[in-house]
Amino acid sequence: MEPTISLSEQREMLLETYNHASIADLPTPSFIVDLNVVKDNCRRMLDGLEAISPDLRFRPHVKTHKTAEIVRLQLDNGRKHQSVVASTISEIRGLAPLVQDGTVKDILYGIPPTKSKIPTVAGIAQQLHQFGATLRLMIDSPVQLQFLRDYSKNHPNHGLPWSIFIKINVGDNRAGQTIAGSDLTEVIEQAVIAENISLYGFYTHAGGSYSSTSFDSASEFLDKEVRNVYEASALARSILLAPEARQQRFVLSVGATPTAHTSAKAFEMTKNLFTKVMEKDDLEIHAGNYAMLDMQQVATSLVSPSNIAGRVVAEVITYYSDRNEYLIDAGVLALAREPGRIPGIATVKGQRVSGERWIVGRVSQEHGIITKRTENVENVLEEPLDEVTIPKSWSPGDRVVLLPQHSCITSSMYQWYYVVENDKVVDVFVPWRGW
Repeated sequence: MEPTISLSEQREMLLETYNHASIADLPTPSFIVDLNVVKDNCRRMLDGLEAISPDLRFRPHVKTHKTAEIVRLQLDNGRKHQSVVASTISEIRGLAPLVQDGTVKDILYGIPPTKSKIPTVAGIAQQLHQFGATLRLMIDSPVQLQFLRDYSKNHPNHGLPWSIFIKINVGDNRAGQTIAGSDLTEVIEQAVIAENISLYGFYTHAGGSYSSTSFDSASEFLDKEVRNVYEASALARSILLAPEARQQRFVLSVGATPTAHTSAKAFEMTKNLFTKVMEKDDLEIHAGNYAMLDMQQVATSLVSPSNIAGRVVAEVITYYSDRNEYLIDAGVLALAREPGRIPGIATVKGQRVSGERWIVGRVSQEHGIITKRTENVENVLEEPLDEVTIPKSWSPGDRVVLLPQHSCITSSMYQWYYVVENDKVVDVFVPWRGW
């Protein structure tokens, strides 16, 4: 049996083998990241938010890509924004080098902590504090607050107050308390009276905005987010005991990639609302998928397929002439089984197949079937391709490049990403895996 090779050693071996190689030379299935597209996506988001207001805060999510390299691009190396949100302990730990060099100073653990994780997050909070950084927690239940109080009581050496966002549910029912619910009042009351808990702000994520199909529908979700967290902050100020404390400013964090993409135009349309909110509180936008994007985002009509940075390279195994379908070596474990209105459009040699609209029509565990889509999907195509340039068939051994339906899930299937510029490998990124 061969000795175990670490991921860092594997990365060096892959770089030695595939540096400057073309996509056609990569093993399959592979996940590739177009570095120039990622840079463009990140710069467009930062420039758009700066155009709204220099006082607007930004907190990118790291869960889509799970890499330090892309976090640096999201934050422009921490020149102005230094806050992020993560979904797993593994992601938080992976951010350690960026905390140590000052790029990241504020990490939100974006899922309400289970009781079993509190000792772990307490230890991480202490470590981050040594570098001048803060770990914040997401809370949506009085029970979670009791867990935090109990831990502090039983571990007096912990010392640090728990900094928390309270999660607000704006209708997608994934997590959080609704504005009209009595539980929200109780959570706020418990947060403001506890000596070891600091209420930092209110957070909402418009997951329902992924169903948007236009700027108008996405901006309606953003408007709802802003109004809900603003109501929550007003409720908190009414509960605070000391008169001077009612002037406290909270951080109101809103967003999802579709609503973040509409924020600049939405601000112009609802300037009075944004201005009113930012007079009393600090407004923060969060988004994560925007750096990579996928067909789910294309379906919102706010981005195009050319903005998708992460793609899957697969190989054609067999052509079935009786049904005009292709067997490829990428299935659920390479692509994920994620429902969507527009499945990934197959591409070959960097060209999207428009005329015949090839898609991954069916998937099994390790393989998939490329079929022809019959529905009209012209609305997601940037421009029609000349029929003469459209590939009519592939042969076994040909490479096919696939646009993922949901890049967060698809990218998580891979131990490393081949980073390309002009379809040539220039680096290998090793994402943070596990929980």
